[in-house]
Amino acid sequence: MTLLRRSTVVLGLVLLTVTGVLVPAHAADGTTTCRPQLPGVEAQHIAALSAPSANRTLVDAQSNVHQIADIWGDQGDPRGAFADVYAPILDTTVPSIRQGVYTDSEWARRLALNFVNRYLASVHAHATGADVPREWQRYYQYATDCRHSGGRVANSGMNSHLILDLPTALDAVDTSRQRWADFNLYGEILGKATPQIVASIKADYGTDLSELFTASIVGDTIGEERATGLFFQSVRAAAWVSGRGLAEPATTAATHAAMWAEWLTAEGVLDTSDAIGLF
Repeated sequence: MTLLRRSTVVLGLVLLTVTGVLVPAHAADGTTTCRPQLPGVEAQHIAALSAPSANRTLVDAQSNVHQIADIWGDQGDPRGAFADVYAPILDTTVPSIRQGVYTDSEWARRLALNFVNRYLASVHAHATGADVPREWQRYYQYATDCRHSGGRVANSGMNSHLILDLPTALDAVDTSRQRWADFNLYGEILGKATPQIVASIKADYGTDLSELFTASIVGDTIGEERATGLFFQSVRAAAWVSGRGLAEPATTAATHAAMWAEWLTAEGVLDTSDAIGLF
């Protein structure tokens, strides 16, 4: 798949968020409600939970992401929106590795741990006042701006993590071409977390993201479960191609540029959706 085709796949995926018509999270008059500031002791707790030393194992990261989601979610603070997305994903990932469903379970463990720690690094930087990784700066900018809903913030997190972090994690753990079947299975397993992701975001932030994963037209035609599978298939295919591009010195720079272009396009589409009240 060419870099241009990969960009088209991701753009098409993002456009589903518009054509599927997300349920608005804004009040009827178009206003939003500013979230309270997190108490100092809880902010310190988040900093401790997200520290690298606290997340050396996947089980530790699973527990810590749940706690981070609970702390921010209890406050209705949009900074926790992506933790609400990630907690169910880890709840499906960890058992799958324990059950030995992958040909190379050690590779799957290293990928999952590297992947989640890229998100936790952003949490720790934000909580401690350090420089947030570039790919996560927009997320925290929007999460602390009360004009944006938790649903919009969650989508920004998904863009950063799937378009930018996942290919980088694939490259970081030296993923070979032979791991495609395992990676494809990994993506299918992540898709099973969708119902809990939708429920958590709706409960904590008032946005129904079900259409993001199914898209009303596609879902009505082929069924929601199949539509969700196609969504995640597109995501993982694009990430795999980017990961392979990063692994080859001759294409590393071009792949980085294409990934950022994809991210920028996705954010632009979501900004438009937000502006017209689709979140």
